[in-house]
Amino acid sequence: MEPIPLVPDDPAAFEALFRLHYRPLCAFAKGYLEDGDKAQDLVQDLFFRLWLDRAQVNITSSVKAYLYAAVRNRCLNALKVNSRTRPLNVERDDVEAMAGPTEDEHSERIARVQAAVAALPEERRKVFTLCRYEGLKYQEAADRLGISVKTVENQMGKALKELRVELADLIPVLPWLFWLGGGGDGGI
Repeated sequence: MEPIPLVPDDPAAFEALFRLHYRPLCAFAKGYLEDGDKAQDLVQDLFFRLWLDRAQVNITSSVKAYLYAAVRNRCLNALKVNSRTRPLNVERDDVEAMAGPTEDEHSERIARVQAAVAALPEERRKVFTLCRYEGLKYQEAADRLGISVKTVENQMGKALKELRVELADLIPVLPWLFWLGGGGDGGI
């Protein structure tokens, strides 16, 4: 694919690009930085740099994908810089906890959840998957599996109990595990 210019030389076209993507990119950055002002500064700086370097910037994918990748990289760099300049009285573990899990830690947690769900007895796993991953109500899951609603309730209760025990150390960081969709009590 032939690279296309990311930033038009036309100030009005650049302003339109800015207006289209500025707010969503700020919200995206805030998810990383947890500070709205820093997120806005980061996105504004990105657009400023793009305007200055517009003749050299080319992309081979969509403009939107390029902008989101650029914001993500800038956020990760900002988090890295912040962790290097932490106050002396802040413990390293506290800084890492504030920055959130790394991609490897996140992947490991997802793998543990998937393994724990896969280890459930077959009927229990089916009920859990239908209610939590597919978002079916207990009655809908019962109809699909040809079992009673009471059986679905019992199997969900047992599944949640087993998963709470197996994933006890992850429950504070994985609240979505027990509330991914509708159906039933939706709680732990």
